[in-house]
Amino acid sequence: MKIEKPIEVRALRSGVANEVWLLRGANASYVFKWLNHSDCLGLRRSDEFHLQQQLADVGLAPEVIALDPSRWVLQEYISATPISAKPIKTTEKLRITAQALAQIHRQKPAWQGTTLWQKADHYAHRLGETEQQQLAAFNKTLTTDEPQVLCHFDLAFAHILTGHSLKVIDWEYAGWGDRLTDIASTIEINGLDANGCAELCHHYSEQTGIEIDNHCLHEHRQFVRWLYRQWSKLLQQGALSE
Repeated sequence: MKIEKPIEVRALRSGVANEVWLLRGANASYVFKWLNHSDCLGLRRSDEFHLQQQLADVGLAPEVIALDPSRWVLQEYISATPISAKPIKTTEKLRITAQALAQIHRQKPAWQGTTLWQKADHYAHRLGETEQQQLAAFNKTLTTDEPQVLCHFDLAFAHILTGHSLKVIDWEYAGWGDRLTDIASTIEINGLDANGCAELCHHYSEQTGIEIDNHCLHEHRQFVRWLYRQWSKLLQQGALSE
C-alpha cells in the first residue's frame, strides 16, 4: 500500500516491546512501530496483528495497514488523547477503564491465538524447573470451569484512547484467559490502591452484571505479580539472544 510522504517524523514512546513513531502527512498520519524482543517474550506478532485487525473492524483498535511480523508494523494513527493524559478525575478514568475491559471481554473474534497459560508456560520453560513448578501450582489453584474470554493483559490508562469512540492500543500481550486475570493485571499495571480496586470492580459489575469475588481476585493478582517477575527475568537475564 502506498502512503503519502510524511512531513514530520516524531518519536511517540518506547517500551520494552515496541519503539513507536508518528509519521504525519498533509492529509493522513500513521503510527510506525519497531517490534522488539518478540522471541524472548514469546510474542507471536502475526497473531497479534491478525487480532488487532479484527478488532479494528468493530471499531475497538487501530487499523493495521502493513507489516513485517518480524520487524515492524504500520497502522492507523488515532487522533485521541489517552486517559492517562486527560485532566479528569481518577474515578472517571476507572469508569472508562471498566468500560474498556467489558467491551474487550464481550468480543468473540474468529481468532485462534495463544492463551495466557501458553505465554506463561513459555516464560517458565525458558527460566527453569523452579518456575515451572510455581506455574503448575498457580494453574492448579486458578483453573476453573468458567469460559475464557478475550483479554488485553496490559490495559494501562495510557493504552485507552477516548474521542469520538473508545479505542484500545498495544495488543501484544492479548490472549484468551480468565476475566479476573485481566482485571487483576489492570489493577497492578495502573498501581491502584484498595479504593481504586474496589471502584474498578464496581464499575465493571455495572457494565457486565458480573460480581467480582474479592478472594479470587486476590489470587489472580498474586499470579499476575509472579508473571511480571518472570517477564522481567527474561529481559534481565537475556534468556534468549535476538
